[in-house]
Amino acid sequence: MNKINRSHFIKTMFTGAIALQLPFVFSCNTSNINGVTLIIEDKKYSINTIDLKLILDILMPETTVGPSAMALKADVYLFWLLADKKVDLSRKLNLATSIKRINDFSDEKYNSSLQELSVSKLQEVIKAVSNTTWGETNLSLLMTVCFEAMFANPIYNCNTDYIGWKWLEYTAGIPFPSIKNKYPEIMKINHLK
Repeated sequence: MNKINRSHFIKTMFTGAIALQLPFVFSCNTSNINGVTLIIEDKKYSINTIDLKLILDILMPETTVGPSAMALKADVYLFWLLADKKVDLSRKLNLATSIKRINDFSDEKYNSSLQELSVSKLQEVIKAVSNTTWGETNLSLLMTVCFEAMFANPIYNCNTDYIGWKWLEYTAGIPFPSIKNKYPEIMKINHLK
């Protein structure tokens, strides 16, 4: 897709919808973490952050056209979603299992983990995953994370230097959150006294 089509597509399809549905998040950093174990509903879920980054790089790669998922820190955003108590449980469970399920598919179909594959083989795996019912859903959820990270305020450690906003020529609502009134701190303010 060329620059005009991709930019136009994202502007028209996601600007309003995603901006209105952005969940509140809090800050975290995954740059030095190879794996994360989460407990959701008393069950442990392990997410390999290297696999996550490989998948996100295929879904939204670095190009001369626009920012990549990794430049947007979509991986960081995903972990915010998983840690946020206000995010729907089914969304959390689907996100928590998606990376392992894609890696398991790679093991079954190619006898190789995602980390052992070349970029072209990774692309092949993701395309094959997209042709499954469960895979289409999982990849859609991961793409939504990428788009939401594109609209997130940099105070939440995503969309650094407003790269997503600059690319889309997006103007965010003001005032911007500060350390004192960002999520989850804003939820502690008693507005009715």
